[in-house]
Amino acid sequence: MKNISKIFIIALLIMAFAQAAFAIEHSVGLRVGGSYPLNDYNTDGYKNNINLMGGLGYEAWLKDWVSVGAFPYYTKLDGEVEGVIKSGYDATIIGAELQARFRPTKVAVLNFKEGPLQRIAPFAQIGLGAAHIDNDKLMDGEFAFMAPTAGLGVSLMSKWNVDLDLGVQLDHVLSDKVDNLEGGGKLMDSHLMPYIGLSYTFGGKKAAVAPSYRGPRRNIISMDEDFTLDGVQFEFGSNKLTVGAQEILDEVIVELKKSPSVKIEVHGHTDNVGKADYNITLSQERAIAVKDYMVSKGITASRIETKGFGDRRPVASNDTAEGRALNRRIDFVIVK
Repeated sequence: MKNISKIFIIALLIMAFAQAAFAIEHSVGLRVGGSYPLNDYNTDGYKNNINLMGGLGYEAWLKDWVSVGAFPYYTKLDGEVEGVIKSGYDATIIGAELQARFRPTKVAVLNFKEGPLQRIAPFAQIGLGAAHIDNDKLMDGEFAFMAPTAGLGVSLMSKWNVDLDLGVQLDHVLSDKVDNLEGGGKLMDSHLMPYIGLSYTFGGKKAAVAPSYRGPRRNIISMDEDFTLDGVQFEFGSNKLTVGAQEILDEVIVELKKSPSVKIEVHGHTDNVGKADYNITLSQERAIAVKDYMVSKGITASRIETKGFGDRRPVASNDTAEGRALNRRIDFVIVK
């Protein structure tokens, strides 16, 4: 009976973990770059060489701006005594790091409203790791810990959830034997790794959409019922209203002036192209642009509230171009 209880508890824990895992976003990717040693060979009469580095990466995004991940890699480190034939060291490194990455979504970033590139954001990483090191002498297939491991860089994030990272990583090995020299006035041995990374992000749960939601009436201006107008559009890559949209809003303004007691909410909506936080921001900015235009034409600001819902309230399928066009809209909600 005890064994059955243990199995049952383990099964519950696995189910809970699986639900948590699918509730967050995950990134997998590749890294390619170089490695340069920082050790006792960085002095006169000695020379370190640059070698290729290749690795993998996995991250779980706990928040939009912070992740934890694992980054295994392979590289070589070597150096030589200048003028002395067959001298120096040659070490192979198979390492792995556990790191936390911090990448802001609003501060110190460039966000793009349209186009394939959505955001350019800096990032910083910090963690620790371990490495299998083989230099055939002082470290003949030994393991060593690395602390700290730290990195800086910038991410170019696309609307397809494929990101390009340009970064540099510093791994501080807790051993002074990687270069087959001990002492020398250096604080252990380290290596610097500039790299280019390519990753794909997947997973996460979209906000639930109420099945009964069908949206307001289309292309009928009313001060009694909610409505939406297909002609309220914006210039490409901006929250600036088109001339045609302004002409249609002028008709709404006329009706609002006829009914001075009516208050409205302007709701911005997008299709599902792009990341959720980008779509929320875009929908909010466009709703505010509609309000600002109405206020400029004489409608009291207190009569208008704005909200942005991003892609959370579709009225049509996002699987077709026609459906996405219907979901990119401004709704006018009558406040009663």
